[in-house]
Amino acid sequence: MLAQCDGIGAADPFAIQRNGTWYLFFEMFRANSAKAVIAAATSQDLVHWELVGTVLETPHHLSYPFVFEHEGEYYLMPESKSVRRVDLYRAVEFPTRWVLDRTLLRGRLMDCSMVHHQGRYWMFAGWHSYWLKLFFASSPLGPWTRHWMPMIRNYSKSSTRPGGRPIHWQNQLIRFSQDNTDYYGQQLRAWTVTQMNRLWYSEQPYSDKPILHGSGVLSDWNGRCMHHIDPFTIEQPSGIGNAKVSKELFAFVDGCP
Repeated sequence: MLAQCDGIGAADPFAIQRNGTWYLFFEMFRANSAKAVIAAATSQDLVHWELVGTVLETPHHLSYPFVFEHEGEYYLMPESKSVRRVDLYRAVEFPTRWVLDRTLLRGRLMDCSMVHHQGRYWMFAGWHSYWLKLFFASSPLGPWTRHWMPMIRNYSKSSTRPGGRPIHWQNQLIRFSQDNTDYYGQQLRAWTVTQMNRLWYSEQPYSDKPILHGSGVLSDWNGRCMHHIDPFTIEQPSGIGNAKVSKELFAFVDGCP
């Protein structure tokens, strides 16, 4: 797919489903360019994909295209740390045309990841790569307020920088972080949020081991790195007569050889 639009690499996949179709947005690197753009692809069955192409390009580098729907509108919140802004774009023709709707936050913030939890919207934001800030709001459109704790996690290459969309799973809120201990994009860890309000934040490891990591076979698509996840829950019939429903996870991930 990348060859059809002069792409030489992709990362940071975020997806959304609309009217039975899946739309996947991702950071795309072009040949002979120092900056990336946001591209998209579509699928009806999560197996066969059709490339849409570039959907958002700015004079500065774009990555981490966090996509969401709010009150019938579709929004993209890509990373724009090079211009020290968290900009929000709104679709005027989904998924191909986006306009700048507003600037949510300012500062060297990266990989901003939003979640609705206990009546508020919360945003995890990496700061200067390896510190972690937290913001809250009554609407995803803002205004956003910084958490009382200046940093909810101090410098750490393994536990701070966001690595995908937070998710509610088995009555817990799970946050994901890049683990770049040895090199960038090495692996991904998960954290269970144990307390989160306007004055306090705490979490504990979801697992002692990374939840995603390279295969170790350098010829594989993920031989060396895996650093991102966008998870979704699906309901699967189970039991006699499909009377019971179980929830399962599937996710969009990236990797590099």
